[in-house]
Amino acid sequence: MTVGNGDTGTGGAMTLTAGESTAGDGGALMLTAGESMAAAVSSTGGAVTVTAGAGAGTTTGKGGAVSISAGVGAKGVGGAVTVSSGVGTATSSGAVLIETSNAGTTGVSGNMLLKTGDTPAGATGSYTVTTGNAAGGLAGAITMTVGSGDT
Repeated sequence: MTVGNGDTGTGGAMTLTAGESTAGDGGALMLTAGESMAAAVSSTGGAVTVTAGAGAGTTTGKGGAVSISAGVGAKGVGGAVTVSSGVGTATSSGAVLIETSNAGTTGVSGNMLLKTGDTPAGATGSYTVTTGNAAGGLAGAITMTVGSGDT
């Protein structure tokens, strides 16, 4: 699916929306890459990539943002956000990497914030960092390292 380019203005926008319901749950939206069914020794399933657009202004060409948000719960709990790596049924599971990119020739690399939300009444959410259990080896380590600087 492709939308048009903009020669004298903004490029075409695209919206993909699942259906609303006044009598039940809203429609789900699933985006799934292709599964490899090849019998080859090394075949890989299709990747899913979400990339915001690049900015090209002469002074402040900012790149587009990527936002992932769960749904609002009008009378119940809001939706959850889960990021998980793939299971390796015969070997290791996939890695999860969350990082900011390197800065350009001037500027700083992006900040990173992990935070629970505020509440007007009651307790805030907890924050837990843990490694998994190992049945036949060592459990993983937790390491925090501060980078080096020259000033």
